[in-house]
Amino acid sequence: MARISLVEKEKAPDEVKAVYEQVQKKFGMVPNIVKGLAHSPAFLQTFLPFLGTVLGPSKLDQKLKELAILTTTKLNGCSYCTAHHTAMGKGAGLTNEKIQAVPDPAGSVFDDRERAVIRFAKEVTEKVTASEEALTELKKYFSEEEIVELNLAVGLFNLLTRFADTFKIDLEAGMQK
Repeated sequence: MARISLVEKEKAPDEVKAVYEQVQKKFGMVPNIVKGLAHSPAFLQTFLPFLGTVLGPSKLDQKLKELAILTTTKLNGCSYCTAHHTAMGKGAGLTNEKIQAVPDPAGSVFDDRERAVIRFAKEVTEKVTASEEALTELKKYFSEEEIVELNLAVGLFNLLTRFADTFKIDLEAGMQK
């Protein structure tokens, strides 16, 4: 049971209704985390474009981005975010085997690039910063632009997992844990 109410469309202020309509068009639903964030319309309106940029097409391969996000959500124990990003990871091309193996960077199912991503996401999530060794390893495979994108994805999902878990946001009906 969520610790805060979810702002349903019929009770939402007009500016939130407009956001809900955009989210509905893109995802076919309004996720409960968005309904929780809607308690602060100004934050919601500025946060969602940033989230869209982080999750959208970029220099960093979507599959690797989802691998980093899943590492973060699993380490933080956020079942809500893990469920959503398991589905998104599959959509980006991650296999069930890789999804199950996350967050262990030593898993034999991963290649060296994937291991570097998982290690980086794990260090940033657990220690707030990455070691010199983790950054050196990333630089073998990724540009600085891709590394910045990776860091922002991990950081953003450290924030979102804390929001979802603090308020015990319920998983939407039909989503699998």
